[in-house]
This record gives sequence, structure tokens and C-alpha cells, in this order.
Amino acid sequence: MARREWEQTTQFIRTASEILKVEHPMTVRQLFYRLVSAGVLKNSDKHYHYVSRMMTKARLDGRIEFDWIVDRSRPEYEASVWKDAAAYGDTIKHSYRKDYWELQPCYAEIWCEKDAVIGSIQSVTNEYGVRVVVGRGFQSTTRVQEIAERLASKQDKEIHVFYLGDHDPSGVDIQRDLKERVWSALMGLDSCPDLEIERLAIHSRDIQTFNLPPLLVKDSDSRAACFTAKHGPNCVELDALPPSELRRRIAEAVESILDKEGWDRAVRIEGVELASIRDFVANLKPALPGQA
Repeated sequence: MARREWEQTTQFIRTASEILKVEHPMTVRQLFYRLVSAGVLKNSDKHYHYVSRMMTKARLDGRIEFDWIVDRSRPEYEASVWKDAAAYGDTIKHSYRKDYWELQPCYAEIWCEKDAVIGSIQSVTNEYGVRVVVGRGFQSTTRVQEIAERLASKQDKEIHVFYLGDHDPSGVDIQRDLKERVWSALMGLDSCPDLEIERLAIHSRDIQTFNLPPLLVKDSDSRAACFTAKHGPNCVELDALPPSELRRRIAEAVESILDKEGWDRAVRIEGVELASIRDFVANLKPALPGQA
């Protein structure tokens, strides 16, 4: 490899590393969009694949931490098994968490158009114990009914749904379609909870605020005319918004609806319950050979 090529690669990895230090965890696509916004790359498939190759190289040689980049596109499934009862008890001791929302006058969910960004927001959704519903496009009738039945069980609470989706004709219409169909399903269940849906991302103003790489709305999209008339000709993917900003918006939205006193009380109760669990687990002994 020529000396000039090597220097360019080193500088590129250094630039990507600086972004990842601040924004991690990120997907490769989120990192790519940040580099495009910074003027380092062009918004093209060629440059996206270049980022993917360089990040593989940088992680394998130790310049970038593996867990700075997440990939939720290839889920794994396995049975839950343990070595013995003591090992199972240890799992309980570390995995138990109280549902803090039970003591709240409200209930919150995140509805997200894309599974790909979940890894980059999971730290904050886990912190607040918020359910994340991934759409992957328009929801099926079965999925809509499941959502409605769950929300109907919360009808004694004020329900807040925070929406994350692309800023494009489909991304905007998915939100509208899902809201209308869930409402219809709730009516069929004779349930009418106090339901609020708030879009956290992406907004048209985000394109300029964060210098996001816009795409032109496709004229072939049947929803294009309505979208363009309201929002203009530019659209952008959810992945383009900096993950730190996405996490900030989620945390701010959830904090704004919390009853802090009730939340702190749930945390204290959890501490007492965890102490009881630890005492129980301490008395579990692995079965000795021949005693099974």
C-alpha cells in the first residue's frame, strides 16, 4: 500500500474513533451518517461500504473497541439453561428488577420504526425500564391488536408513546397509520385510555440543525405529494441523527412525565426485595454427585 494511502486510512480511522468515543454505541450506518454530516464522506453506497471495511480493520487491530459498534440485524435465539439450581439463583439475584412504572400515574412506551437503532438507545431505555416496540414498516393486524390489548390493560394510567421514525413519506405515514389503527382496536375492546403520541425524531428541522445528509423524496412514492407539500422535498433516515441526541431526547421525554417521589419509592422497595432474594439464593446448594 502506498504511503499516502496509509496516512489517509490512519486519519480516517482516527476521525471515526473520535466520533465513536463521544457517540458510542452506534451502528455502522449511524457512524457513516455522522461522517457524511462532518463532510468526511459522500452519501453513497461506496462510502458506506468503505466505513464498514475500515471499522472491521480498526476493531481487529485494537484501535476501536468492539462494543462501540452494535449490530441488531442478526438476532440470536437460545434456550435458557443453567448448570444447577445455585447458578439459576445467581441469575435471579442479578436479573431481578422491579417494574417502577407500577407506582406511576402514567405509562410510557417507545415505538420505533427501525430495529437497527435499538442497540444505540438500549442503555437509556433499560435505565428507565421502557418497553420498545419495533415496527419495521407498517404493523400487521396481529401486532396492532397485541399493542391495543396491552395498552387497554393500562387504562387506569395516562399513556405516553414516544415515536422514532424516518423523516420521509412512509416514516410519517407509519406513525399516523399505527395511531389510527391502535385507536380503532382499542375502541373494539371498549377501552379508551388517555393516549398521547409524541414524535421525538426525526423532525424536518433536524436536517439543518444537525447538518444531516438529506435525500430527495421519490416521486414514485404515492405519499410523496402530501409529504412534500407539508415538509418540503428533503427526507432523512432515523439513523442519521446522532445517537447521543436520540438518547438525550428519550431521557428528557421520560423524565418529563415521571412522578419522582413514586419512582424513588419503587427503587427503595426494590432494594429490600433484592436483599430477600440474595438471602434465599445464599441457601441454594449445588447437588452433589450421586444425590440427584
